Amino acid sequence: MNKKNLFNGFTIFVAIACILTFTLNIYNGRFQLGDFRVYYSAAVNLVTGGPVYLVSFYSGSGFYKYSPASLYFFLPYTIFSFRTAAVIHFFILGCAYWYTMILISRLIMHYFSLENIRHEVWLLSLSFGCILIHFARELYVGNINIILLLLCCLSIGDFLKGKDWQGGILLGMVILTKPYLLILLFPMVLRKKWKAMAWMAITAGIGLVLPFIFPGPFKGAGLYHDWIKSIRMHSEGFPGMTSIDYLFRIFMPSWPAWGILVILFLILSFVTLFILNNIQREKKERKLAGTPEMNFAFEWFLLIALLPNLIKTDWVLLLFSAPVITFMIFYISFRKQYWWIPVLVILLFFFGLNSDDLLGRELSHQILHSGLMGLSNFLLVTASLFIFLDHRRRNQITQNGRQ
Repeated sequence: MNKKNLFNGFTIFVAIACILTFTLNIYNGRFQLGDFRVYYSAAVNLVTGGPVYLVSFYSGSGFYKYSPASLYFFLPYTIFSFRTAAVIHFFILGCAYWYTMILISRLIMHYFSLENIRHEVWLLSLSFGCILIHFARELYVGNINIILLLLCCLSIGDFLKGKDWQGGILLGMVILTKPYLLILLFPMVLRKKWKAMAWMAITAGIGLVLPFIFPGPFKGAGLYHDWIKSIRMHSEGFPGMTSIDYLFRIFMPSWPAWGILVILFLILSFVTLFILNNIQREKKERKLAGTPEMNFAFEWFLLIALLPNLIKTDWVLLLFSAPVITFMIFYISFRKQYWWIPVLVILLFFFGLNSDDLLGRELSHQILHSGLMGLSNFLLVTASLFIFLDHRRRNQITQNGRQ
């Protein structure tokens, strides 16, 4: 990465956003990083022999719910006091946001044939602005979703470069932290990325074994028992207001509990057919350079962005749609398809402007509790699919015209 990418307007924008958020949280007495406090406290208890699961470390949903292996990533923080560790973690998250957006733009410009796009810094800043509310929320609670998104983007970047072992290790680390990201195996299985999956499985396997080495076999078994119990308790009590299942439960009071499985099956079936169709097209159009890589990258982004609609999770996970939003913004500028702008403005209003400070507590909560944030995310993902299909069609016409 050259100096032009390091020191530009986008870097300044992210730095100002981080410093301003940090300053306001300190000034208002809101620098608490509740989620990070949970991770930090659970890691301390792992070292000292205290309980890790089924104990609240913070008000509200202050229970540690990640896998036992995830705690090892937080152990280095325990050499510091919580306050010092929180400050370090805060700025690590800020850097992760900056680098993730840079990486997403690199992937889109290189693999989606958008190298000659103009005003890249402005478009990247606009893309970041679309997830700014989620950025502020993530920094406020100290969650690690942006780090997981960064690892996912690094992973697909490695796969596209043929570095299967590097990408597999990164993906294994992601899945160890949040197993629902196993959804990313769909395109890998269908595209027969066996070597990459082997490295992923080795990494995940090592992580799963670690708790039996430290703190030991009996305590390790207890950790897994408590983890599974914790997941069940969390799943039963969590509304998941960004999921499609939540929308059905609002409009259909008799919607069954197993309805979420039906939705999961239908959407993943559609994605599977989409991937299989891509693979079939690639076999017929071998002469078109870059198409397999572009298809694979978009399939990856699509599945990540759909996660908040498929599982019960906090709305901050909507930041996983950053890659598809960035792609749409870059596409609109590159193709000059400006008629898409009103559509995106409406959807992004519900997706990225839902803040107590901007809209007021009552309206903000109404948008969230009515499921509009989740619906807007689903419609944004759907729009990105149509845009991708159009972009690919135009690329094929251009390449055929050159031959």
